[in-house]
Amino acid sequence: MLTGWELVIGLAALLLGSFVFSAVGFGMALAMAPILLLILEPRQVVVLANTMIVLATVMILLQTWRHYSWSQSWLFVVAGLPPVALGVFLLNVAAPTVLRTAIAALILVIAVANLCNVRIPQARTRWAAVGFGFTTTLLTTTLSIGGFLAGIYAIEQDWSREQMRATLAVYFLLAGVLGLALYAATGLIPREMAYDIGVGAPAVVVGALAGGWLSRRMSLEVFRYAVLFVIIGGCLALLAREALRLL
Repeated sequence: MLTGWELVIGLAALLLGSFVFSAVGFGMALAMAPILLLILEPRQVVVLANTMIVLATVMILLQTWRHYSWSQSWLFVVAGLPPVALGVFLLNVAAPTVLRTAIAALILVIAVANLCNVRIPQARTRWAAVGFGFTTTLLTTTLSIGGFLAGIYAIEQDWSREQMRATLAVYFLLAGVLGLALYAATGLIPREMAYDIGVGAPAVVVGALAGGWLSRRMSLEVFRYAVLFVIIGGCLALLAREALRLL
């Protein structure tokens, strides 16, 4: 349960995560997981992040639903549903230290790849839609980190910014609702977690509204590097702490 300074830090992380997510359509856990992992256990971070992603997607869809096209994205969206159960199972059996280190390492790899402006032209094929949809949900449900794959897929489709935000919101909403149901069924949402969700929800709403406003007025290039700076700094601090634990 978040209290005192941990609550302040947690709310700041949720605000940042929802702001990033609403602005670009993905990256909520990328932005807030390095911070939350300093005060919460890995399983708590994954469940909290995915819960807040569902709330943020609702906020995004209220702004962008007119730009969503089922015919252009149905295969990608549907492919994201089957791996949810596998992701919940892996989250249940994985050791906390392994999860924490895996999340931090994956965040760092993602941040470096973004700095290098990695692109994947093959992402326009039907097989890529299935592969990206399946892998994104598996990583998101297990580690909370995976939205970057969905972002890469969306970017390679040359969708408009609002179409990308709307499509990713539908994708994360459907997979997220199914994931939350399975989290609850397997006992991964205890009473303390319900409290953290309730306290953190207003911060997510504020962040989503601010991110949506900024998405129509900002330079994505400048914003991307600012966010990457926060992400890299957070995951380097986390990896350093894990290294000290092993010494």
